[in-house]
Amino acid sequence: MKQIIIVAIFLFSIVGIGQNFYTEFHYKDSINKGISIKNSYPKGGQKYTDHNGNTYTYVVFWTCITNKTDANLDINISFPKEAFTTPSSADINFNIFLPKEEMTFNKAALTNYGLDVISFLDNAINKPSNLEKTIKPNQSYLFYSVAITNKGVNGVVRAGFDLKAKNLIYKINDHNLLCGKIVTKN
Repeated sequence: MKQIIIVAIFLFSIVGIGQNFYTEFHYKDSINKGISIKNSYPKGGQKYTDHNGNTYTYVVFWTCITNKTDANLDINISFPKEAFTTPSSADINFNIFLPKEEMTFNKAALTNYGLDVISFLDNAINKPSNLEKTIKPNQSYLFYSVAITNKGVNGVVRAGFDLKAKNLIYKINDHNLLCGKIVTKN
C-alpha cells in the first residue's frame, strides 16, 4: 500500500510540473519556422459590472510569442466590439479584449496575472480591441487577452492563439476565430 501511495505522489508531481501552459506550439513549417506560441490557463471567473449596470463574467489569459528567426515579426490582431457565440455555448455571448499592458512571467502567480481587469474593462467595454507589435529576432512578447461573457459558462473556458500559415487564429472552447496575422519583415 505504501508503494502505491509513493508511486501516485510521484506521478502526480511529474504531471503537475509539466502543466505550465495550456497549449505550446513550435512551428517548423517553411512559413513559420522559428516561431513559437505559448498560451496560459485562465484566471478569473469573476464578475464585472459596466457603467450601464450590465453584468459580465470574465477570465484572463496570457500568450507568449517567441521569434527565433533572423527577421522582425509584425503582429496584428483585432477583435470586433460585436459579441459572438460558440457552438458549445450558443446562448452565451463572448467578447475578447487585448489590454495594452505587457504581461511578464513574474506576474504569473498573481491574481488575474497582475492585470487590473476592472480598470481595463471600464475603458475597453463596447469597443473594438486590437494589438500591433513588432517582435525583434530572438525576443519574445507576452500579452494578455480578456474574455467576457454575458453569463457564466457551464464548465471551463479554454482559449489561446494558434498560427495557420500567416493567419492568427484565436481558439476559444473549440471555436476558431480568424483574428490577425504574423508577417515576417526582413
